[in-house]
This record gives sequence, C-alpha cells and structure tokens, in this order.
Amino acid sequence: MEPIYIFTLTGAFAMGAALSARQVSHDVLTENQQATEASDSTQAVVKVPGIYLTAGNLSAIALIASLVYGGQNLVWWIPIGFLVVSFPAIYYIFLCRLFKPKRASLVYTFLALVGLIPMVQGWVA
Repeated sequence: MEPIYIFTLTGAFAMGAALSARQVSHDVLTENQQATEASDSTQAVVKVPGIYLTAGNLSAIALIASLVYGGQNLVWWIPIGFLVVSFPAIYYIFLCRLFKPKRASLVYTFLALVGLIPMVQGWVA
C-alpha cells in the first residue's frame, strides 16, 4: 500500500479519535458546570470515564506516529499541511457526522491502531 494512503487514513482516524475524546471531556465539564450552577449543595462530580481518556491518549500517540511516518516517507510539508488543514477538515466534514463523540472516540481509535500495523511493517521491513 502506498505511504500516502497509510498516512492519510491513520492520521485522519487518529485526529478524529482525539477530537472526539476532547468532545467527550468537554461534555462532561459542561455537565458538571450546569449541575454546580443548578444546585447550591455540593454534588458528586462526574468524571470522564477512563476508557475515553485512554482512547484519546492512544489516538494522540497514533497521530504522532503517523506524522513521523509521513515525515520519513513523504516531502516535509505534506504531514504539516495534513495536520493543520486536511485532518481537521476530514473530521469536521465527514467523521463527526458518522458517530456520536463517545462511540466515535472508540471506533476511530481502533481504526487508527489498525492503521499503525502497516506503518510498523514498513518500518521493520
């Protein structure tokens, strides 16, 4: 498989998973702020489930690995351009419409980790 395809798919899913995990964290923060404003008593603070934090962290690592792979196999400006323009555009135009943030962070993390397999095979070979 061509390096540009591996880089694009893995990076797009990793960016999508990281942004979805950020959205889950933001939703929990908003929920906590609304609960605090609505009641004067101190309630138990809702925490972000660990699986979504883990998914966000793994996807960030996959995104960094994707950028390193792109930097090694492509011209230097392609990974930079994709990081700044293409990956967020792919997420906001296509990926965020497919799933809700909780499910998206898990599905896209899985797809990004699957995309790491051909990258690692390319590095080893």
